[in-house]
Amino acid sequence: MPGMLPGYEETSDQMNEIDRDFKAKAYVELPIFFIFLIYFVPTTIMYIKMRENQMIKYRQPKNVISASILCTINSLITPLFHLIRFPCILNTWFNNPLIFAFVIITFSRYVRTYYMQKLSIFKLKFTEKKKLKNTDLNKTAGSLRLKESALSDAASSHDSHHSRTGSGYTKNSSVSNDPTESSLGIGDPVIYFKKLNNIINRKITIYLVIIPYAILFVHSLVITIQYWNGKDGQNSMKEACVNDHSAVGVPKMLLNVAIMLSSIFFFYQAYYKQKWDKEIKIEYTIFVAVTSFCAIMMQLVIRGKLGETIAQYRPYIFQIFNITIHGMCVIEPLCKIYRNNHQEKKGKLSQEEFLNNLTDATFKAQVKEIANHTFCIENILFFESYCDLMNMVISFYNKKTNSVMNENSSFVNADVMHKNTINQALYKPFELIFKSQYEQIYNLYIKEDGIASINIKSSTLRAIEEQMSNDNYTYLMFSQAAEEIGELLYNNIYPKMKL
Repeated sequence: MPGMLPGYEETSDQMNEIDRDFKAKAYVELPIFFIFLIYFVPTTIMYIKMRENQMIKYRQPKNVISASILCTINSLITPLFHLIRFPCILNTWFNNPLIFAFVIITFSRYVRTYYMQKLSIFKLKFTEKKKLKNTDLNKTAGSLRLKESALSDAASSHDSHHSRTGSGYTKNSSVSNDPTESSLGIGDPVIYFKKLNNIINRKITIYLVIIPYAILFVHSLVITIQYWNGKDGQNSMKEACVNDHSAVGVPKMLLNVAIMLSSIFFFYQAYYKQKWDKEIKIEYTIFVAVTSFCAIMMQLVIRGKLGETIAQYRPYIFQIFNITIHGMCVIEPLCKIYRNNHQEKKGKLSQEEFLNNLTDATFKAQVKEIANHTFCIENILFFESYCDLMNMVISFYNKKTNSVMNENSSFVNADVMHKNTINQALYKPFELIFKSQYEQIYNLYIKEDGIASINIKSSTLRAIEEQMSNDNYTYLMFSQAAEEIGELLYNNIYPKMKL
């Protein structure tokens, strides 16, 4: 992106001289304006309308929309500033901050990706540890074939505990202080989860967007005062200038340096340690490459290495950045949505076939890998836990009646789509022995501040909360949530799979 190293008075004077002699041509600037208008505006509007699409909603659409709007405004006003020759103060306080904000918001997106990936890995390891712990507890407790007396004892024991501690789903934390959690290398998983969430939702915005922008504001204020009437041959802030005032380049130069230096760490994370999703890796690589290219080109231009004509049109060097980033983050997802909607894949699986294929270890491993890289690992983990719980309940009743559990009596993944064919055991009155399992699934996956809370409709969440608060448990109380998550998995994960 544009930037100027301080202390090069000769090159600054040379650029000022070039800018003063430059006369913009309407037949050059206006076509550029309309090309930018066609390229940026319709696609930005379309992206905003499609922001809830599964191919967009997990890619930080709010961040992309903010950056796209800033990018669009900057691209449209660049030819106008060339043509109309506004005073330098407008360039300093309007155009220059737009460029800076666009780049810093885009950069913050990839920093946030690092922490989101970190959170996704934690969710996966934590839930697997909880499942392993529960498996060990189940083995210790023995088979689910319980005598009526044992079931009664379990129920009375639970009621006694319930009377002492109150409702489990409201009083208990989403996790317990269990020694098995120390194997994650984390002192308190809840605190660690909240810390990562705070970094993702708050601290990145403060430290990477607000504070740098505040520094830019102070810098702009200083140079506005310093160059209000001109100084040392530099343009006055009141003079007309076709390009940035030469004194505004320092913050942008420092931002370039920060992006390029930090890329060493983030490339290591993206390609080796965290192994980001392929699309995000490509995006970030191009982001760093284009940033570096524009910065180098600008330094060559202001040193007179590329000729007077390119120096006169140097703001358009940065438009390479605008065009590239907008194409990657806005236009490319829209093209994928169009292809997905209008091109039928040969041998495409139905949702039912997709869900049933999750029983295949290789297939499920690929789903988990994609879910982890697209920051929705909690969806597949919840779906897996829900189906396991349903089969646990069915197995319990089969063993009570000495029935053999076969394929027809078990709960298959696609049953979330067909409530009328679900095993009748799941419609029986709720046995209190299963209450702790339901509370754990609620606290971990459904509760809004749960460590691996899933993305379900607010009406579904309210219905579940109401059942739990009224102690009106049923075996199928999470069925609507499972149905919604099954659909999410199919729409979000399946298009990315290589079968």
